[in-house]
Amino acid sequence: MEKLFAAAALFGLLLWVWSEFFRAIPNLEQVGVLKNFQLTSKEEIQGRFTVLDKRYYSAGHRLLHPAAPTVVGGFQDLAYVSNIDLLLSQNQQSYQTLKQQFEWTQDSRCFELKAKSSTSAPLAQTSEQLFNMSVIASTEVVANQIRRLKAGQQVQLQAEWVDVHSIKTGRAFNIAAARHGQHCRIYKINAIRIL
Repeated sequence: MEKLFAAAALFGLLLWVWSEFFRAIPNLEQVGVLKNFQLTSKEEIQGRFTVLDKRYYSAGHRLLHPAAPTVVGGFQDLAYVSNIDLLLSQNQQSYQTLKQQFEWTQDSRCFELKAKSSTSAPLAQTSEQLFNMSVIASTEVVANQIRRLKAGQQVQLQAEWVDVHSIKTGRAFNIAAARHGQHCRIYKINAIRIL
């Protein structure tokens, strides 16, 4: 039984190392990405944010993943340009306070916030100060900085809300249903600094 636990622990450690240091995060400097996706800037944002959550997203299982972004023609899923979702807060409350008052889940690529009790801060007001970002890294340096983000960290961010279209099909990528409101969007991060 001890060998089974040791094997499971080793597997968990290897999975963590892969996720932390080797998981591929696309960026706009990679060959093939801008050949397949067109980005149109809509609005710039910048400021100081608290990271509440970071989740990886992958293409649908029905798709065959190319081994490298240099393979052209297989980029028909948003995950090939944006495979990390961030939930950020501009709220002045600390990460621990928000975590005590609210819980969040992810539906498709949009986070949904729920109050844990009736004494929590107003849900609508808190939701207005959250940014759900499906992130596109502008450079490899930015992609590596995003990879290292942890919940509870403060970051200085410069980004732009973008529309993303497939060049091959002309299809627009929408991540938000109407109920998710204005704060669930695709953002291209131009600069990020952990404070």
